[in-house]
Amino acid sequence: MRLAPLVAWLSLAGLGLAGSGHAQTTLGPEQARKVAAQLLVAGRPKAASDITAVLLERDANDTTGLLIHAQAMRTLRKFPQAKIAARRAWQSAQTDQDRYGAALTMAQALSSDGQKTRAQFWLRRATHVAPTPALRARAIRDYGFVRKTNPWSFQLSFGISPGNNVNNAPRDNTIVLGGLAFTNPTAVPLSGVEVSSDVSLRYTLNQSQKKRDFVALRWSESHVIFTDDAVPAGVRESDFSYRRLEGTVGRDFVFGPDAPRQTVSVSFGRLWASETALADEVRVMWKQTYPRPEKRVFSWAGTLGYSDRKDNALRSGITADLSAQWFRPLANGSALAWDTRLGRTDTDSKALTHTKAGLNASYTHGTPILGGQGQIALGSNISQYDDPLYGPDARRDIKTTISASLLMVDFDTYGFAPRLTLEASQTNSNVTRFETRNLGLRIGVQSLF
Repeated sequence: MRLAPLVAWLSLAGLGLAGSGHAQTTLGPEQARKVAAQLLVAGRPKAASDITAVLLERDANDTTGLLIHAQAMRTLRKFPQAKIAARRAWQSAQTDQDRYGAALTMAQALSSDGQKTRAQFWLRRATHVAPTPALRARAIRDYGFVRKTNPWSFQLSFGISPGNNVNNAPRDNTIVLGGLAFTNPTAVPLSGVEVSSDVSLRYTLNQSQKKRDFVALRWSESHVIFTDDAVPAGVRESDFSYRRLEGTVGRDFVFGPDAPRQTVSVSFGRLWASETALADEVRVMWKQTYPRPEKRVFSWAGTLGYSDRKDNALRSGITADLSAQWFRPLANGSALAWDTRLGRTDTDSKALTHTKAGLNASYTHGTPILGGQGQIALGSNISQYDDPLYGPDARRDIKTTISASLLMVDFDTYGFAPRLTLEASQTNSNVTRFETRNLGLRIGVQSLF
């Protein structure tokens, strides 16, 4: 029974648990609350509930009495009554201190009753109204505990990205083939807004100390809204809309206390371009994560997949990818991270068969900047195609990206905070039609815990 949060709340409320004088036969409301709290901490929930029942007959909106009654009912495993009392305490609370106690009590009752997801929601409420940093930190720790024991996991990301080239058009829409120049009047950069969302739902089938089996479902999509006044004829916003549905079955496991954490999974998915099915995909993945001293982390992952293209059978083929990630905390809350990637795509299409490699690094600044957490990132990726298609030489692209972001931690709501990212990218290619330049601002939301 975890009563430490109750004790902390009672201390804030001014209800000391010593010297209650419960030998008295007639108690005033304040003394009765003290005695009930002391009985509860002493492991006598039935006696505590008897006293709080009398208090609530006197005043049904006695917030402190409701909280102690809810804790007593939870200890007695009478979860419906515990949740009713905790909700009434939330509704009657007049201060953040009381709201914090009510939210935490409701979360504990829900968690004990096996309703872990709802408990996480109430713990987010507790962090939002916590009257002190210490109590907020306590609620965050409880949130982490409940999340680990919850078989359901839900993640949602949403972003709005204004940019000057949302259709990823080339800087030069002229291509020379066989000494002849061809111009594509529709391939011009257009200003607009990209709206993207990503939803993931995961369920743990069974769990032990060394393994955990899971199934997951993921839906992601992106849409473009043009703000440019000069959209070429024949170019539609729906041409740049994409949707993906993916289901995954996998296992997390470890062989021993010093062994790396490992994940193996198989995923099946479908990709749509506009309203038309573009490809069916299958992918297998193996990942290992090595916790290092001083909270450093190193991981690597390998994937192998097959894409069955619906638009052109020649574009169907195999993809392979090998990546590594490294994270290192620095002084004062700063952190440094990098990742590198090597990939290969093999198809019967000369336009798609290529090898790629990339390196990205990021630095997170620990000291607040304008009330937020700042990060800068730099990345470079090279793609080398196998066969000449647009000229005498095979195509080679080099893309460089730089970004700066600010996570506005001072504006969090229920543990979510806005994140602003300014990103610039440029692709240089020996085939001019693939040279692009983009500048955009992304506005998203991120969970802080």
